Amino acid sequence: MDKREIYTPGYGDAAVRYMQRRHAARDAAFLLPHLKPGMTLLDCGCGPGTITIGLAKAVAPGVVTAVDLEHSQIAVAEQTAVDHGLKNVRFKAASVYQLPFPDRSFDAVYSHALFEHLADPLTAAREIRRVLKPGGIAGISSPDWSGNLMAPSDPSMEQAIQAYWQLQRLNGGNPFVGRGLGQLLQAAGFARISLSAMYDCYEDVGLFIELLANRFEAERGKLADVDKHCKAMRTWAKQPVAMFAQSFVEAIGYAP
Repeated sequence: MDKREIYTPGYGDAAVRYMQRRHAARDAAFLLPHLKPGMTLLDCGCGPGTITIGLAKAVAPGVVTAVDLEHSQIAVAEQTAVDHGLKNVRFKAASVYQLPFPDRSFDAVYSHALFEHLADPLTAAREIRRVLKPGGIAGISSPDWSGNLMAPSDPSMEQAIQAYWQLQRLNGGNPFVGRGLGQLLQAAGFARISLSAMYDCYEDVGLFIELLANRFEAERGKLADVDKHCKAMRTWAKQPVAMFAQSFVEAIGYAP
């Protein structure tokens, strides 16, 4: 990311705990069958590293290099790797727009929940292709907020979610980037592109809603009716049968 964009979820306690629930068996399931021991892999936007450790286990003894723009996330990710006893993973603070690696450095590149925050996703996709070896594979996963499932239905809650879409746009991102990942990889020069989709059903709805509400409150100058939206979301999340499932599009492409 650069000066034109802001990472909308932020790095508060709720955001970090939300990101730490991610794991490779679910969030990288579309890419794992293509990984082999000994491969070199780059994880772009690794966050706290909980997906990264699963990728590192999949390619061991190959090495995984993981980058994130936020230094605090790199520190958390490094501790995550230590906690799991992994020695084949390296972390580095870097931008996906300017990856600090030579051309044709990696057998595979993975990125989860990053592209929806980018003002220039095509440049990022081209940079990913640059660092891939010929025949290397890229696996990109990003949500498309238009496909979410929410129950019970509630007009006030739906308005609050739409306000979050607006906030993400104001911060330079695109909440509907998922549907365009195939065209994006095509424009970046990838070949043999394939697409799939999955739902991430949040086991802790309250944590997810608190993340959204925290971001509204932290950036209240950008939106109207912040207090109204926060109250609606927190009230909705207290229902014992509340469910929120977010739709993700998964794209695979190969470097020519």
